[in-house]
Amino acid sequence: MKQNIYDYSFEMSRQRKHNITVALILSISVFIFLNIVVTFFIFPVLVRSDSMSDEITSGSVVFVTPLSRSPKRGDVVLVKRLDGRKLSAGEKFLNLGFRFFTAQTFAPFGHSDRATGKESIRRILALPGDTIYMKDYVLYVKPAGESQFLSEFEVSESKYSILSFSIPAEWDCIGSNPQMEETTLGENEYFVLADNRVEAVDSRSYGPVKGELIGGKVILEYFPLNKFKLF
Repeated sequence: MKQNIYDYSFEMSRQRKHNITVALILSISVFIFLNIVVTFFIFPVLVRSDSMSDEITSGSVVFVTPLSRSPKRGDVVLVKRLDGRKLSAGEKFLNLGFRFFTAQTFAPFGHSDRATGKESIRRILALPGDTIYMKDYVLYVKPAGESQFLSEFEVSESKYSILSFSIPAEWDCIGSNPQMEETTLGENEYFVLADNRVEAVDSRSYGPVKGELIGGKVILEYFPLNKFKLF
């Protein structure tokens, strides 16, 4: 019968166990470290729709940092799910594992097909205290303390374009409404819009977003490589 050297060499057997233990500890440490990084510092997000096209198209991957605590007009941000669904500690832990091994593209718990039941990438265009209205898909903003309205492109600190179209006279405005009456944002309220104003769901439908539901700022688009850019 063929003998394994580890069967009769105590020293080599002990060394093998030591190496396995070290490799296991190292693997667990790397897993914990990377999950701390992607939870508290920077993490990738797979964009699954064209709601931010042409800036960010479906299938793109962006990096988001939750460290940015002072949103500015024009910032592209991650909006958390708005339906109030909370995950248990076990579900959160399992989601962390699945996201780690799938490059943040899959998590088994918490998924919903409803617009308010999933995370989304949107652009912040109005801050607490701002007064706003919309005409022909363009938002007009009177910043808190100011006396006149300016277009979103004038008050934004970022340059971007929007996707819209001329409105037929017979259109009943069902869906993403191109018009909106004047309203003033309350404390801790942010107005977010998609760059694709025709097809996307945003604050026109679900209203202003509370600050705690902003999960972080998009700082980098790194895939596809030909669209690599900083925000």
